[in-house]
Amino acid sequence: MKFGFAVPAYGAHIDRGAITELIDTAEKLPYDSVWWPDHIAVPDYATTVNLSSPFLEPLTACAWGLSRTTRIRFGTDVLVAPYRHPLAVAATTATMTQLAGDRLILGLGIGYLRGEFEVLGADYDARAATTEEWVRRFRAPPDGFSVVTAPSPVPVWIGGNNPRAIRRAGLMGDGWHPLWLPADDYARARDEILTLRHDAGVDAPFAFSFSAGFTRLTAAPSGGWPSPTARAPVGSEFRYAPASWTAPDGRPRLMGSPDDVIGDLRLLADAGVDHITLRFGTTDPEDLDRFAREVMPEFA
Repeated sequence: MKFGFAVPAYGAHIDRGAITELIDTAEKLPYDSVWWPDHIAVPDYATTVNLSSPFLEPLTACAWGLSRTTRIRFGTDVLVAPYRHPLAVAATTATMTQLAGDRLILGLGIGYLRGEFEVLGADYDARAATTEEWVRRFRAPPDGFSVVTAPSPVPVWIGGNNPRAIRRAGLMGDGWHPLWLPADDYARARDEILTLRHDAGVDAPFAFSFSAGFTRLTAAPSGGWPSPTARAPVGSEFRYAPASWTAPDGRPRLMGSPDDVIGDLRLLADAGVDHITLRFGTTDPEDLDRFAREVMPEFA
């Protein structure tokens, strides 16, 4: 299993010195990848629910990270396809790959925040269909036009947990990069993707990734683990976030002692996950270092 982590590139965490130290530390440790979230214009109402604004722009952040490193990969967790023109992103990502080598992963999703779609002039209700057409145009410019190309195609890992997203990833993507879900559910979806690809005659390499919830090595609270946050109601735009993945004792998965977290990761490995994006929620490099020392050797 390969390990990446998401940079909390938003709100009070935006600190050039801290983020630079985090990336420099990751380059020295055995992490595979660094991931950046995507929001361009966060509506005020979302800051009262689950977002701290503003956000660094992820393609720019990938380019910056690539420019100061030589080994580690960078990805978007995930880029909202309907917010940007596919040919502009094709040119941007190919330029990065031309200049920095084959170290970019384009995580891609349909988005969820209605107010952000509206201010950007994007069609919220058509976002799934828009994303599918976006992938086609990203990979193939129209006849009569030339767009800079990468030495090798930039891999597209498609996010999303619902049945249409799983099908989209299997038939249109180079990988699946869903938000956290139980290992058994992941294994079933993985089998579905493999079946879809087999039936369609697609035999190209495919990555099975996992975008994790909050990750921390910590002792259990003296009063026990708190109840997980309730999922947003059906019909809410914030319903995109799946329910928390918890252990039978209520412990949030990927939180707890090193042995706890190793056990959780083994469940994911058994389910067929070959890459995980951890979410430490901090720019303190000590969290990266401790995880690398106490957990990653079990999966070397």
